[in-house]
Amino acid sequence: MIERETNERVRALAFQLQKKGKVLCGDSFFMKTTEDYFVCSLADGLGSGELAHESSQAISDLVEMHHEENVEQLLIRCNQALKEKRGATVSIFKMAFADQQLSYGSIGNIRFVLYNPAGDFVYPLPVLGYMSGKPQKFKINSYSYQPGAKFIVHSDGLKISAIKSLLRDYDTVEHISDALESYTLDRDDDLTYIVGQIF
Repeated sequence: MIERETNERVRALAFQLQKKGKVLCGDSFFMKTTEDYFVCSLADGLGSGELAHESSQAISDLVEMHHEENVEQLLIRCNQALKEKRGATVSIFKMAFADQQLSYGSIGNIRFVLYNPAGDFVYPLPVLGYMSGKPQKFKINSYSYQPGAKFIVHSDGLKISAIKSLLRDYDTVEHISDALESYTLDRDDDLTYIVGQIF
């Protein structure tokens, strides 16, 4: 499944496949552009199948309903929603257009990389654990980004080591996605990635 978010501010492409043999994908994502910001969430429900999908979809639904809140507020809200559910690893980030600031928070093994046209990378270190409704403190990182910056966020179903060179060497989100195709063929887990460029 491919979904796109394209406007004068953002060009983003999301790709998703469920684990082989499963009807539902245990990953869920949400992305939205407003006049002031781009917000994106990716959640990987623990395990696979229906219960994993239920947990991850709860995250996407909440971010969609409350996307105007800051990243920390969204993470707290999402964590509370996972009480009595299986749990999920979660990444949420927001890019504010006015001051060109990226706010990022996550828990678990979802990976995020941003490449600025000046040549520098933003690569927040993953935080061990997962959301389960238990009280947690979330670390929110803030970074500057430049117009034209490219990013990728992906669940652990995408196994790739050369992700930085893809962002550096390919000029459009479509070209990056094409280059990722071979990594999506032999999968043993739910797989989701979102590639984007901010203008």
